[in-house]
Amino acid sequence: MPQDLAALLLDSSRLRPVVVISRFSDEESPRLNSESIALELKGIADVVVIMNGPATYELEGLLPIDTHIFGSAARVYPPGMKWTQDPYSSPLRLVRSRADIGPVTAKIISDAEDLAFSGGWKTASAASKGSSAETGLVKSIARDGSRAVVELSSGLQVFLPEESTGLGVPLHWILCEGMTVSGNFDTGKRIFSIAAIEPPAPGEGRADGDLVPALVRSVGTDSADLALVPGHSHTETLNSISSNELDSVADLLTEGEVVTVRLHRSSGRIRLSMIDVDDSEPVLSAPELVPGGGPWLVPGRDLLQKASEAPQARLIPPADGAQGPSSVSRATALKSVELALAAERARRQQLELELTGLRSTNHQHLMHAAELDADVMLGRQQAAELSGLQQEADRLRRHLAAANKQLSDLRKKLRGVRKEEATPERAFLDMEENFRFLLNHTWALQIPASEKRRLTLGQYRIGEDFLGSLQEQPPEKQKKAFKAIVDLLVNDPAKLSAREAHQLRTNMSGGSDPVSRKNGQDFCWRLSIEQNVPAARRLHYWKCADGVIELSIVTVHDETQA
Repeated sequence: MPQDLAALLLDSSRLRPVVVISRFSDEESPRLNSESIALELKGIADVVVIMNGPATYELEGLLPIDTHIFGSAARVYPPGMKWTQDPYSSPLRLVRSRADIGPVTAKIISDAEDLAFSGGWKTASAASKGSSAETGLVKSIARDGSRAVVELSSGLQVFLPEESTGLGVPLHWILCEGMTVSGNFDTGKRIFSIAAIEPPAPGEGRADGDLVPALVRSVGTDSADLALVPGHSHTETLNSISSNELDSVADLLTEGEVVTVRLHRSSGRIRLSMIDVDDSEPVLSAPELVPGGGPWLVPGRDLLQKASEAPQARLIPPADGAQGPSSVSRATALKSVELALAAERARRQQLELELTGLRSTNHQHLMHAAELDADVMLGRQQAAELSGLQQEADRLRRHLAAANKQLSDLRKKLRGVRKEEATPERAFLDMEENFRFLLNHTWALQIPASEKRRLTLGQYRIGEDFLGSLQEQPPEKQKKAFKAIVDLLVNDPAKLSAREAHQLRTNMSGGSDPVSRKNGQDFCWRLSIEQNVPAARRLHYWKCADGVIELSIVTVHDETQA
C-alpha cells in the first residue's frame, strides 16, 4: 500500500488533491473522521487513510524529505510537483489532543478546497480532453464568492471558478445555492463554466428620477466611476456627488462600496447623482445577471478584500527508538581445558569488541536524540511565535474592519451633512417670504436642469393654518415637506402616484364622502410626505375651482382635518 500511495502522490498528471490521514492502529475511535472528511470533499479531493508505524516509515522513505506524514495527523498533497520542492506548501496538520479535532478538520477541508480552486490543478494536464454542454445544481458557494461547487445531472460534482464568468464580481452576487445553471463542463480540467452572461443595458427598465444602487468601481480626487451593471461605468464629477466644492470625492466614497444614486436621462445619455437622494424614498432593486440568482447589487453588501493565510510552522517528527543489540551465541563443546581457555579468551575479546561498538552506537543515538530534542523545542517555539503572530494579525484585521466600517459610516454622515448645509434655514424674517424662498430653492435643487422648462411650479396660495403647521415640524420633516410640495406643484403624475395622492374623506371609512367646501366647488386632497415610519407626515391641500392649489396643513397620517 505505501508504494501505491507514493506512486499516486508523485504522479505529475494527477488532477485532484489527495488528503492522507495517518492514525494509530490501537485507537478505539480515530481522532480524524475520514468518512466525514471524504463526504465533505466529494468531487473535490481523494481521501486515503494510512496506519502509523511501519507503513508511514516506508512511505517516508519513498517521498521527498519533509513531505511525509506521521502520528495522528493529515496532509493535503496538491496536484503537480511543486510540493516536492516546497514541503510547506502542503502543511502537516497534527492532532495533539481531542481539542484539536475540530480546528484541524476545518483546516484540512480548507486546505483541500484552496488547493483545488487555486488554479494549480488547471495546469495538471497539458491540454483539455474536451467539453460538453451540461446543466447542474449549485451545491455550495465559497464565502468570498471565489468559487462554487456544481452537481451535474450525472451526480458528478465539479468546480465553478469566479473568473470563468468574465464579470469580475463574486459568485454569490449573481448565484444562490440550490439554483439550476447551464453551461459547459471541461472534462480535462474538471471545471464548469456557466453560459455566457450578457448584462442588461445600464438603466434598462428604469425611469428618469428612479433611485437605484450602483457600485463604486474607482475613486479619484474630483470624480468617481459608478457602475449600474458590470462592464459599464459612468464617470461622475464632484458636483454630482456633493454640493460643497471644497469636498474631495475620495473623502466621500470608497472603492467597492454600494451606494444609492438617482438616475437621470438627458439626450439619450444617463447621468447619476447623489445630491438629491432622499433616504425615505424607495430604492429599486439592481438587475439579476443570472435568472434566479438575485439582484447583483444589494445596499450594504460591499466588496471585501480577501485576507491571506499566515505561514505554517514546521513540524518535527519524533525520533526513532534505538535498537537493542543482537544476542551472540557460540558453541562450547570443547574436550580439553586448553581449548576451553582459548575459547573463553576469544569470547571475552569478542564481547569487548561488541561492547565498544555498542558504546559508540549508543553515543551516536544519544547525540541524534539530543539534536532531535533541540529541533522539537525549536519547532514548538516557532509554533508558539506563529500562534502569537496569527492572533495579533487577527486582532489587526478586526481592528481594520471596524475602522473601515466607521470610516464608511462617517462618509455617509458627511454626505448627509453636506446636503443639509446646502439648504439655508432662514433667509427672511417674514414667514411667508421665507417659505416662498425655500420652496423655490428646493425646486431648483430637485428638478434637473433639463426638466426645469417643463416642470415649473404651478399657481398656489397659502392657507391660514399652513405656515404654523409647517413650523411645528422638526427641521428634517420640513425639508421632506418642501420636496413633497415641489412634486405637487410641478404636477408630475409619476411623483404624485408614488406619494399616493388621494381625496381626503370625512372619516376612515372608504365609502365616506370627500371633504369639500363652497358647496362642493373645492375638494381637499392629501399626499405622503414620508412613508413607512411612525407618525408619517401628510400634506393636506385644496384643489380649488379656479385651478389654484391652496396649501392647507402638514399633519400626521391619521388626521382627517382639512
